[in-house]
Order: sequence, then C-alpha cells, then structure tokens
Amino acid sequence: MKAFGTAGVRGVFNRTQTPEQVYRLAETIAFSTGRGNYGIGWDGRKTSELLARTVMSAVASVGSDPRIFGMVPTPVVAFGTRVRSCLAGFSVTASHNPQEFSGVKVFNGKGMELPRSGEERIERALGVDVMRPTGIFGQVVEDGEVMEDYLEALRSKHEHTKDPLRIAVDCATGPGGYVTPRLLDALGHHVVPVNAQVSWRFPARPPEPTATNLSDLVKMVPELGVDFALAHDGDADRLVLVSRSGKVVPDSIIAVLSLRALRISGGVVVISENSSNAVTDEAERLGMRVVRSRVGKTFEVLETERGVFASEPSKIVDPAWGYWEDGINAAALISEVLSEERGLLERMLEEIPWRYKQVNFDVAAKMPTLIERSREVFRRLKVFQERALDGHKLVFGDGSWVMFRVSGTEPKTRLYCESKDQQHLETLVQLGTQCIESSL
Repeated sequence: MKAFGTAGVRGVFNRTQTPEQVYRLAETIAFSTGRGNYGIGWDGRKTSELLARTVMSAVASVGSDPRIFGMVPTPVVAFGTRVRSCLAGFSVTASHNPQEFSGVKVFNGKGMELPRSGEERIERALGVDVMRPTGIFGQVVEDGEVMEDYLEALRSKHEHTKDPLRIAVDCATGPGGYVTPRLLDALGHHVVPVNAQVSWRFPARPPEPTATNLSDLVKMVPELGVDFALAHDGDADRLVLVSRSGKVVPDSIIAVLSLRALRISGGVVVISENSSNAVTDEAERLGMRVVRSRVGKTFEVLETERGVFASEPSKIVDPAWGYWEDGINAAALISEVLSEERGLLERMLEEIPWRYKQVNFDVAAKMPTLIERSREVFRRLKVFQERALDGHKLVFGDGSWVMFRVSGTEPKTRLYCESKDQQHLETLVQLGTQCIESSL
C-alpha cells in the first residue's frame, strides 16, 4: 500500500481521500512513533478543520496529546512541531491543489517532512493491524501562541530595513494572509495585502501561483505602484515573484536572490531535478557544490549532505532557519536583498541567460510510453545525457534540456524545458507537448 505522494497524502475529499483513511493514517503514525505531543494545524479549506479534528481524535485514542496550533500556514506547523518538542506534526492542507482536494503533510520532530524511509515505515504499518488498545486517552492542548512565536522568531532573524520597499502580497485567500503581510510590515516595508482574507472557496484565484492564475495580480501590480509583488499558494510554503512592470519572474530568481540574501559561500546546495541551470550557475559562482534531487525530497538530501541551502521551483529550504519549505521566510529574504540593492531584480532579468518554461497537462500520462516516444522525437537533437532521477530528463549538448514528470499530488503531467535561446526553447516545448499528447 503506497499512501504518500510527493508531499504528504492528498486526494479529492470523500472520493479518493476519506476521514476514515486520515484517521487510520494519524492513528498509525502516533502509535508507531510513541506517546507524547503531536502538533496539529490546518489551512483554510472547508474540509481541513474537519480532518484536523479527525487527526486529533486518532492521536488522543492511542494515548498521546494533540497540540492544537489552529488555522495557520504550513511553515508555522513545521516550526511549532520543532519548538514545542513534538514527536511529529500534522499540517492538514492540500497546499496548491484545487479546492476539492484535501491532504495531510507529516513532519518529524525536527519540523522536516518524512524522508522516504519514514514514509515506507508508515506504509508497512498501515498494511497490517499493529494497533493495541491501551485504555489511555490523550489530553488536547490548545496552543494558539505558535503563530506569534513564529512571527517573532522570523522578525528577529531578519534585519529591519533601512530602505523600505512598497510590496504587494497575494496570499491566495489562505492563512499566509495572517503572517506574511505582518512580517514584512514589522521589518519596515510598506505592504499592500491582496487576497489576504481566508476563504475555502478560493474566490480570487486558484491556489497554485502559476502565471495563468496570477493574471489579475499581474495586471494590478503596475497600477499599485509597488516595487514588486509576492504570491503564495494555499498554505504559504511556495512563493512567486512579480516584477514592478507586471511580469511573473522565473522561479530560479527566487532561489538566486535567497542565496545572495543568506550571504553564504561554500558548502552543498541541493536543487530539484526540474530546477533551472541559473541556480546551478549562481551556486557554483559562490563556490558551492550542487547536488540534484527528486522533487519534494530536497530537504532529505539536504540533511544527508549537511547542505547549506535547498530549492525547487517556487520553494526554498534554509536549514539555518529550519528543514522545511517556507515561502514566508523566502519573502523576508527576497525583500531584504532587494531593499539593500535597488534595481537588482531588473538587472537579473536581463543578465541571466537561461529561458525556462513549465507546461501542465491535466492528465497523467503513461511514463513508459512517454519515455519511448520522447527518445524518438528528440533523437535528431542529439541527446547528450538521459536522466531518470525524477521522471524522464533529456539533456542536450548545449546544456538545454527537457523533462517529463507525472505529478505526485494530482492527475497531471508536467513538462519542463530550458534553453539559452528563446526560439529553441519554444521548439523544445512544442516537441515535448507532442510527446505527451501522443502518449495518452
């Protein structure tokens, strides 16, 4: 039985994910991990608090104490799990998925999502009846101070700006609206909150911060007169940047700016297989060794390698802060470096040579067929390297590449392409699309 996907456990509520399944998952984790405190928080979805109460019941039923963080962004759950010395933490969220989805992310005591070995241990336990009634029930502990503690810790970590920026922050009507605008305001910036009211309907836009979903924000930014805009997904572990002229900035620049803000040199940087070569170039310029990872598991490699930074598109992990993906910390890092060096973003957009594009297809392709088809279609471009670390990636002699990957959280196939030449990039996208469409 495979319960976990790329990031936790997700499905369409009451179709492919039911309260009974979530209860069984939480019960198994709490029973097999041992008695103690377990942190629990949830996002703004209609189903999330219901499932959070289900998790609380399961944890208490095996004699452990659910520690309730309330409706908070996922990074706050990870932080709370660590600072409250919990054995594990549950963030009940479907993150960037559409509103009909529900989900649960599980963190260990370090605030890190479970490595694959931990997921496999839970899956084995789910496959057998390991429960033994103890007759002891846990005590529910309300802990509404975690979000304030998180805010204060981040405020203390970052310098108060000497040159305030005007920043629009689109919170996707998720609980990031409780935190990111307040943090940037506390750091001295002038914040324009957008979609900061929490709603399970996601009335303003879908929760995934793609260029298409951010079209209204893109139109709004030049009229607001802001230096730039930031956009979260539904649980604020992701971050997207929009320039003052209203252009969605390549995800690689989020990582490059964050690296510069951290002021580190040397060490290991972990980036996902679908990350831009621009991140590799910046890390190597800073004297770092780059290690590639599967999407959704950069934190695991980061810990193993004792790395100094990890990134995948729209996500960063700063281990000096914590081993979790944190779009709120990323917002503070980017604001800090752009405040210190005005015009840096515009210069980067001109100077970084790599052109990157992601296309999502609303269907799960058959990977064996897709791999065979891609080898046929791209043969004439002289493939330099074929990689199977995550999905299927073809690298060409000039460093350009194309990658196919079936989503681990929803029925989608994702196509990633990169080249230094815009026309060649469009050719890669066209051929990649042809491969996917002929593999269905």
